[in-house]
Amino acid sequence: MASPLRALTSIRSPQTAPAGDASRDRRPDLRVVPGRRRFAWFAMFLMVMVTGLLLGATYLHTRIAERQLEIDRLDAAMQTAQEEFDVLRAERAVLRSPTRLANEAAALGMHPGEESEFVAIDPMLLAVTIARTGQLPTTDQLAPGSYARLEPLDQFRLVKNVSQETP
Repeated sequence: MASPLRALTSIRSPQTAPAGDASRDRRPDLRVVPGRRRFAWFAMFLMVMVTGLLLGATYLHTRIAERQLEIDRLDAAMQTAQEEFDVLRAERAVLRSPTRLANEAAALGMHPGEESEFVAIDPMLLAVTIARTGQLPTTDQLAPGSYARLEPLDQFRLVKNVSQETP
């Protein structure tokens, strides 16, 4: 079976045509022109790639814009929360002011104490209390210059030194 390409290129020349056929003498010489289909496929592939890239860039730009809107919304919410926090902090400062507390106490019939007494705490008792509970007494319960100003690890070392154990 002959290939179509070979059939197109093997056209009889005018010299081999029968003598009585004049229409065959005018027949043009046909040839296969290679490469046009390859260029068309390449152009089509290139157009598909460019279209895909443009769609991808559009999608990416849309996602970035959505994220930016979300970030802006979160920033606005954070700003509102910060302003609310500042208002509440100012209100707390007013409520805790010593002058207001003294006025409120006087309105309730309270009066300032005339004398105060400090209680000395045995360091060994404090160390045992800290070791057993794992917590320090509040600063109201401790004398000035006490263990409350130490870091937790330093407190642990003091307790271990008092109890004669190595840390």
